[in-house]
Amino acid sequence: MGDQVAVWSWRIETDSLSFEAAEALLSEDEKARGRSFVTISLRHRFVAVRARLRTLLGEHLGLDPRTLVFVQNAFGKPRLADHPSVHFSLSHSSDQAVLAVSEQREVGIDIERVRPLDHLDLARRYFHPNEVAAIEGAQLPQEQLLAFFRVWTLKEAVVKAIGKGLSIPLDTFDVSIATSPPTMVVAPEGAPRTWWLHQTTGGYCLALAVPGGGDVGLIQRTV
Repeated sequence: MGDQVAVWSWRIETDSLSFEAAEALLSEDEKARGRSFVTISLRHRFVAVRARLRTLLGEHLGLDPRTLVFVQNAFGKPRLADHPSVHFSLSHSSDQAVLAVSEQREVGIDIERVRPLDHLDLARRYFHPNEVAAIEGAQLPQEQLLAFFRVWTLKEAVVKAIGKGLSIPLDTFDVSIATSPPTMVVAPEGAPRTWWLHQTTGGYCLALAVPGGGDVGLIQRTV
């Protein structure tokens, strides 16, 4: 059996856990982080996402989600303290959340709701010249916007998989959306040259990145 990545997706606002039940799953540090949010809605959102993360990882490992202990590397990438072989990546945007888990390789996932913004300016400031050209080459404004979000989520997923955050300048590596699936043209410095990339588009743009070549079995689940 080849490497596998499981991806769970869910809507945050319709999560079945009540706020009290969700908060009871969190560590004291997580509860304190929740209380630091300015508005009640942001606090509830944070608690709901963290509780679902714990629930899904607990189910994956067959453990009580309250017993999971998270640690971070120097760049803020989280890991499970007692299960270093379990790699995971979490992302959420608007009402949608996704979690990717692999026991073979590092993994990065990113999701963004496609929405109007100054995409050409952002692309020219932060993306590789080849990616900027691909975005500018789209004929219609809406096609340019979608191309921007495709590149953006792919690059964020790659950075998450590496685990060094934005210490990796986004304009130093190049992902191509001209192919299906997308491909890594120029890899980040010090990272593997070959990558397995996956992407879906629609009202939301989702990207999944796994370093290294070969096939990856994708298991998709909806909570």
